[in-house]
Order: sequence, then C-alpha cells, then structure tokens
Amino acid sequence: MKRYHLFEFEDFSWFPATLRNRMTDYLRFAITLFKMADPVIPILDRLMTDTGCRTIVDLASGGGGPWGRLAPALAERHPDLTVVLTDRYPNLPAMRTTKERAPDHIAYREAPVDALDVPADLPGIRTQFLSLHHFEPEEVAAIFRSAIAARVPIAVFEFQERSVAQVIQYALSPIFVLLLTPFIRPFSLNRLLFTYLIPLVPICIMWDGIVSALRTYTVDEVRALVAAIPGADSYAWDIDAEKEGPVTVFRAVGRPRD
Repeated sequence: MKRYHLFEFEDFSWFPATLRNRMTDYLRFAITLFKMADPVIPILDRLMTDTGCRTIVDLASGGGGPWGRLAPALAERHPDLTVVLTDRYPNLPAMRTTKERAPDHIAYREAPVDALDVPADLPGIRTQFLSLHHFEPEEVAAIFRSAIAARVPIAVFEFQERSVAQVIQYALSPIFVLLLTPFIRPFSLNRLLFTYLIPLVPICIMWDGIVSALRTYTVDEVRALVAAIPGADSYAWDIDAEKEGPVTVFRAVGRPRD
C-alpha cells in the first residue's frame, strides 16, 4: 500500500487543546489497557544496560503514552531510572496522572518541546511511541540525524502497520471510544460531552487513526532514510517489525558503537 501523508487533527496548532487532550487521554488509556508496549520492555532494558544510560527523554509524549506501565517495569531492573515526558502540545493533566504511576521515576517538561529541536538540557535516550508517522520523510531523517549529532541512543516504536486491515480496524475505533471512555482518568465532564453528546472525540480519533495507518512507515523505508544520514554508520541499528499478538510492533533502535 502506498504511503499517504494526509492531515491529522492533532497536528494543527489551531486544534482545540480540549479535544487534543481528550484524544491523547484515550490513546494513553488504550495503550496501557491492552499492554501494547509490553514487548518493548526488554528492548529498552537491553539498550539501557548496553549504554549505561538511565535517563530517557520521551518525545511527542501526548498524554504520557505507555509510560505509566513501562516506567515501573523498567525501574525494577534500573532503580535509578528517570523518564522525562515532553511534547510540542503537552497534555499536562494526563502527564501528571502518568507521573503518579511512578512518581520517583517519571517527570515531565511543561514547556513545549519539538521532537525536531530537542533542547541541549535534555540529555538521555530519546524515545518516541506512536508518533513517527506524524513526520514527513525529511523530518524523520532529521529526528535520527539530531540523535546522531548529539551522540545519544534513540528508540522509536509504532504499534500499527500500513495495511487495509489496519485502516478497517481504525474505522471501527469509535465503538471502542464509546465503550472505554467512562473508565479514563482523570475524570472530565467535557470528555463525556465531546464523546457522547457532541461526538467530536470519536470522530477525530477515527480520522486520525485511519490517517495514522496510511502514514505509517515500513521497515525498508526507515532503513533507507537512516542509511542516507551522514554518520549513521557510527551507530549500531536494529530496525525491524514483529507481530506481537494482534499488534505489529515496529522498532528503530540505534546506539553509538563507542
């Protein structure tokens, strides 16, 4: 299937923060509930062990992504772990909720952080979950090029694939939004309003989900983008995708050879 870089509502600066936050709330809840990110725990564990790095800077975190589950699991192996959540449009209430799951190991940056321009005062392993598809090919290359220039490890993950089956699955996502919304925390009246009375949240999640599938990069595409970056050969790379139950887990992991 050809890649189509259509628009997602979450990408627009004018998109209301209330709706964006309700969408990232749902994504965080679904990732945690269905344990989508569990297969990456040994990958990150190995990367931390190999590099000796105990700080993770998570880019494009949205509402905290899978870190409410991942941080406690990794902290069992690395008690000095620190995870810093960042986003261009940070969902601060959700980040606070995520931090409560592992208050000794999770922090967050309140100021906006662009994944294409990571501040120098945020050193550590750079991670991204379910966000690489938001970027154009030249921006994807810039994300990896920036990590290489800073000589920091990077680990990017997606939990979807570019396929007809994935598009159909996202087309059915409003059903899950309607069923799961009452269980999402922190509680919000406007979440109920924009889910049930004015169903903008399920509609936007469905559209963004379908577009996410159409935007998702293949293993070969990312390998080609990385291979073209000057200095990429100074890194050890693991770029692949594997089926984990009903989810396809894509990974692009790189660390300096020295």
